[in-house]
Amino acid sequence: MKNRMTKRVFLSSIVAGALAMGTMANADSMCNKSGKHGKKGMDKSEFMQKRFDRMSTKLGLTAEQKTKVQELMQNHRNVMKPLRDEKRALRTEMMNLDPTADDYDAKVAGIANRESDNVRATTIAKANKRKQMAGILTPEQQATKKAMHENRKSRHGKKRKYAE
Repeated sequence: MKNRMTKRVFLSSIVAGALAMGTMANADSMCNKSGKHGKKGMDKSEFMQKRFDRMSTKLGLTAEQKTKVQELMQNHRNVMKPLRDEKRALRTEMMNLDPTADDYDAKVAGIANRESDNVRATTIAKANKRKQMAGILTPEQQATKKAMHENRKSRHGKKRKYAE
């Protein structure tokens, strides 16, 4: 009886270990060090290009519109990168604060002010991109883009809240 129980425990351990190893191997194979789109097997630039190609096909962009949209996207990335870097730095600075320090509250207030400035600049940059995109697209393309956006929202649930 004891021998049978030992065998079962031993076999259960082996099966559990094999399952864990398989899960880890699968996760490792899906992981690509190039960013959050690694599960798709492509780096960020490939993902962005594929996304742009899909958008330009669905909207029926002309060659001139494609050029303008690509320039707009590149300019927007150049504006947003320093804002994202600053946001990361603020988050790190906040996490490195000593909550027992005498000037903790003052430092938190300073970080909060800088963070609100960052959010303001980010919001304005996104609004400018949206406005410029509207200037490039025809009214029909804008309606198609809005329908694509609504479709994406319905597929992904209510993860994000968009202004209506």
